[in-house]
Amino acid sequence: MDILTHVCSGIASATVIASFPKKASMRIKILASGALGGAFPDVDAISMWSHFDSTFGRLFHLSHSGKVIYGAKFWYSHHAFFHSVAAALFFALIFGLLSYGIYKTVSRSGKETFSAYCKNHFLLAISFITGYLLHLFCDMPTPGSVWGGVDLFFPFAGYIGGSGKIWWWNNYDIFLLLVLCILINGALLFTLKQNIQQKAVIVVAVLTLALAEIQINTRQYNYAYSGQANRYSEMEQQSKREQERILGKRIYSSIEWLDRHLPVQF
Repeated sequence: MDILTHVCSGIASATVIASFPKKASMRIKILASGALGGAFPDVDAISMWSHFDSTFGRLFHLSHSGKVIYGAKFWYSHHAFFHSVAAALFFALIFGLLSYGIYKTVSRSGKETFSAYCKNHFLLAISFITGYLLHLFCDMPTPGSVWGGVDLFFPFAGYIGGSGKIWWWNNYDIFLLLVLCILINGALLFTLKQNIQQKAVIVVAVLTLALAEIQINTRQYNYAYSGQANRYSEMEQQSKREQERILGKRIYSSIEWLDRHLPVQF
């Protein structure tokens, strides 16, 4: 699934977690943490960067090109370690340590121990991990391609998912559901009393999840393939035709215009 939808899924889940603290500053940090978690698993796609071989490849003396690494099943390939529960927990810890290090260096009143700091900021970790895991689950209905899913339970063998219920991109309907969830829950966080907020944002998030699940499972075209796709362009166009059928011509045209003008794959 595209990076923009992944980021939105992380923010949408973070709106629920953001209903627990009272401080607006902490709520904003939680939303940012969710966005980071939603995007971070795809850092493994850096192997497709045009300068990967001359930088990381040379630095780590890699014997394979970035293009080969991307479609392989090395632990650092796309959909491998970085797309696992272990990675979600590992990077949550790494970012926690970095955050604490910055706090101790910059803050004049930085007297909190690491355990106390974690206790006061654990919602940031929860938001990051939730966004991260949602990224993995969102990737599972995409085609198996050369990976056959995601290595969810790394280091144990076996990739999960790859059902091909949805295409890699053009899932505008799911994107719009997530944006709507973010807007509604964002408004609820600033208008309702806190005890009502928590219930309301959970209801909205659950409804969004249910509607997204329905959309994923009611596609009228099978996007499943393994290995290299011989009909990639055909599937891409079919995905767009299906979005036009779901959204209607007017909404589809607007979102497709946005797609064409964004600098990221959407």
